[in-house]
Amino acid sequence: MLELQFLKRFLLSPRAGSLVRTIAWLSIISVAMGVMSLVVVVSVMNGFHESIRKRLLAAEPHLVISLDKRPTEGLGLSQALESRLVSLGAEMDLIDRQDVVIRTAEGVFSGAEARGVESVALKRLLRAVDDASAFHGRAQSSTVELPLSSIVAANLMPGEIMMGAELARGLGLFEGDKVTVIAPEALLLPPGEVPRFERLTIKRLLTTNVADLDGKLFMYGRGRTLNGLGATASRRTEVEVWLPRTEMARGLKEEILAADHGVKPSSIQTWEERNSALFQALHLEIFSIGLFLSLSTMIAGFSIVTVLLILITQKRKEIGLLMSIGLSRAKTRSLFTRLGILLSSIGIFSGTILGVVICLTIDSVDTSILPEFYYDTTIPAKLNLWFVAAVVGLAMFLAFLASYIPSKRITELEPADALRSRLTYGAEGAR
Repeated sequence: MLELQFLKRFLLSPRAGSLVRTIAWLSIISVAMGVMSLVVVVSVMNGFHESIRKRLLAAEPHLVISLDKRPTEGLGLSQALESRLVSLGAEMDLIDRQDVVIRTAEGVFSGAEARGVESVALKRLLRAVDDASAFHGRAQSSTVELPLSSIVAANLMPGEIMMGAELARGLGLFEGDKVTVIAPEALLLPPGEVPRFERLTIKRLLTTNVADLDGKLFMYGRGRTLNGLGATASRRTEVEVWLPRTEMARGLKEEILAADHGVKPSSIQTWEERNSALFQALHLEIFSIGLFLSLSTMIAGFSIVTVLLILITQKRKEIGLLMSIGLSRAKTRSLFTRLGILLSSIGIFSGTILGVVICLTIDSVDTSILPEFYYDTTIPAKLNLWFVAAVVGLAMFLAFLASYIPSKRITELEPADALRSRLTYGAEGAR
């Protein structure tokens, strides 16, 4: 390969000159570092995204069906729909959900979404959160005195609640503290009229390691607590559906709506729709970081233009000599284009291999190095081979552009002029 000989003799060998050789090596290193950082950073961001997704799904139902009225018995779903869910292996829980205002003994107020659950649903939630925390190897928050596995069998008795750790931290609450709960519409009562309220005790503080959930988690025993508030305007009854696989949620929703089981489109939501703002923010973050790293890699890749321009300028006579003995302009331009691509490929594939090795190392080694105030003390890395292939393909395309542009200058070179200047130089040297 002629371009390989040019690479060895005119770019990387001592006879190429210190300037060309230094710039060539810097170009290779900069391209390799750019590709490596793009692969590693985006893989780590994908790892954090997947970690948040798994922790979210530990406490978030896959499908939520809102009911028009509170059922007197059963789940309130049609027999056909309930049979279909059972055939899929789904688990269903009937819950109450309402907005409440929390007041502490110190007079601090905050809003929350109270969720009334049965004992079976509470045990499932605690077990799922416990498994997710154990899977990610994170120590429990200091606000939880006992491991979650030791309170799986616990029940919320009348007057007892379970609160998210972030919500409790914002209110300055601990386990065993008492709070006063009122309905939001009670704030609109005329002066002098006492609103309905209940005084509740915090039995446990729970952390799911997802800020959006921990900041609003407020659970009580369905039918045992908050009965004194009456039928508030925000109170609603829902059926939470837990599927064997999270990927089934979207297709199942479409199936339910198409089969006309009496469920309105506005009253059924998947876990993705309920947390769309969070996932959009995560996708935007990954896109922004990937875009800026891609731009930095592109800028580093265009240093190949400088290398080829210097090479064409310094080796003008040698190029003219090749063209004078039969190498056409098109073949000469193709030669230097391939030379630039070859130079870029060294950096691209070196950076890709190094980035993949770093990601695999991070994924296989315990990297619990972040401080405890982070939601995840580990640094996860989820390697996406399709993304790596896309990075390599885009980098090779940019390498082609960076190599083709300076190679077009070769068409401006006249072989006779280059050869004449070489012969004149040789005659002067002999004289």
